[in-house]
Amino acid sequence: AEVFFPRLGENGKWCWFTAAPIKGHDGSIVGAIETLWDKTEDKKAEEERERHTSELSTLCSIYSALNAPADLKTRINQAVAELLNFLSADGVCIYLLDDDGKYHLRYCRGLSEEACKEISVLDENSIIHRVAQSNEYTMYEDLPDECPDEICLLERESIASIAYVPINSKENKTFGVIRIGSKKPMYFDREQKNVLELIGNRIGVAIENAMLQEQYIKSEKKYRTLFNSDPHPIFILDSKTFEILDMNQRAQDSYGYTREELLNLPFLEIGVEHDEELAQGLKNLTENQSLLFTKKRHYRKGRKPFYVNVNMGFAKYGERNVIIVSTTDITEAVEKETQLIQAGKMTTLGVMAAGMAHEINQPLNVIQVCADFFLKMLKRGAKIDDDDLRTMANDIVANVERATGVIKHVRDFARQSDLVHSKVNINDPIKDVFKVLGHQLKVHDIDVQVDLDPDLPYILAEHNRLEQVFINLVSNAIDALDEKGKQPGSADSPKQLLIKSFSDDGQVTVHVADTGTGMTEEVKNKIIEPFFTTKKVGKGTGLGVSISYGIVKDYGGSIEIESQVGTGTTFKLMFPAVNS
Repeated sequence: AEVFFPRLGENGKWCWFTAAPIKGHDGSIVGAIETLWDKTEDKKAEEERERHTSELSTLCSIYSALNAPADLKTRINQAVAELLNFLSADGVCIYLLDDDGKYHLRYCRGLSEEACKEISVLDENSIIHRVAQSNEYTMYEDLPDECPDEICLLERESIASIAYVPINSKENKTFGVIRIGSKKPMYFDREQKNVLELIGNRIGVAIENAMLQEQYIKSEKKYRTLFNSDPHPIFILDSKTFEILDMNQRAQDSYGYTREELLNLPFLEIGVEHDEELAQGLKNLTENQSLLFTKKRHYRKGRKPFYVNVNMGFAKYGERNVIIVSTTDITEAVEKETQLIQAGKMTTLGVMAAGMAHEINQPLNVIQVCADFFLKMLKRGAKIDDDDLRTMANDIVANVERATGVIKHVRDFARQSDLVHSKVNINDPIKDVFKVLGHQLKVHDIDVQVDLDPDLPYILAEHNRLEQVFINLVSNAIDALDEKGKQPGSADSPKQLLIKSFSDDGQVTVHVADTGTGMTEEVKNKIIEPFFTTKKVGKGTGLGVSISYGIVKDYGGSIEIESQVGTGTTFKLMFPAVNS
């Protein structure tokens, strides 16, 4: 049998006791042989194993409770119940640090509701606060006679001994304290320190994770609120495939698609086909970079077109890199600009009326001469020579075609053009300028020099709009040359206009230079402002250069102006060349 002998040794011993009888010759028991095996160390080891097993079991139960699929309050209460059961304690409270710098009671078990209310908030003078500051396990084996209010209150609850366990974050920062109370004095010992600290750390991790989750949910709600309340469509794109991962409600409303229809749709598919500029922008976008693309044509559901500005930048979306794209509907502005450009065309046509009349009158005069000749010969009854008849018929056909060409060109020019990007050889609209302004240049006795590179690469633009740009610049040059000719001492000055095109370093450049009056620095700085003009009232709208600047900018180009008063002006137009 295993028996504890309290008088053996200093603190008693556990011994394995055996006894065997000693018998006399007659078979009677005359004595006994007793054996004692000291089992104290084995007993201590066994008790240590049982205690360790109990601790592990409790830790597993608490870990399971904290990881259960339930809300934080339910998980903490279950963990507290497991802790009370393990310690056979009488009360557990958990205090957490709040924004006000005080510790607030969040969980309480085993104490009366009145006691919990009285000690629900503890400040820097409390033991809870001091334990948190020291970040050390603290225990009161027996409550002192003089004690803070919080301990006096616990005494009224018959609590006789207390242990305090800090609650730490993953970074080992204390943000709470567990207080465990027992009605038995001298109840807590140092052997419980390790397991209680482990429990405190695990509860701390659970609370911290829950707080982070709560912050994440709040952040997500805030993000969603801001995301969906933004007045502009916003798209979240995969940084590799450019597929739509998310979008706000405004995007769905503006484009007419449901969320399910937009998800995983390549962003480029809601715009014009083969938009290389936008595609390259998405591919080459880097962190800390924001790109803006203006006047892009997008389509609502049903392929209804509208114009947008596209702004994009890099961002983090969860754990992945994404591109945030916002679009701004500028359809109304583009339509007004188109109307303004159209009004400018009508003004230009009015200015060109005399030249166009000349271009049409010349072929009409030829036709009239031929018709008069036919009538005279008919009145005389004379026979017209076959060769003469053939020559005149060919002249009539050629001049009808010439007049038809002028009328067609004017009609095409007057037609409202859309903001499209197609491949254009910039020499073509330059040549067409002389179809409508050629006569005026002759009438004004202007020496025109044209130097066009025949091997220019294409640019992305629209023929009609480019022609308007060059008509505006040539018309201004004619006015500047005439104005200079009226100045004293300038009558014999050469009136020259040079138009030159060439390509260099991936750009197509056109120079329109005149030897007119030139501009002051003040005028040069204001020349692109709408409605600014130096001409007399009724002679100009002040929109020509402004419209030209807007058209050039729409096609990714730029305009530079060099001018000197009394010497002349040069407009330099530069456009990005299209890759062959």
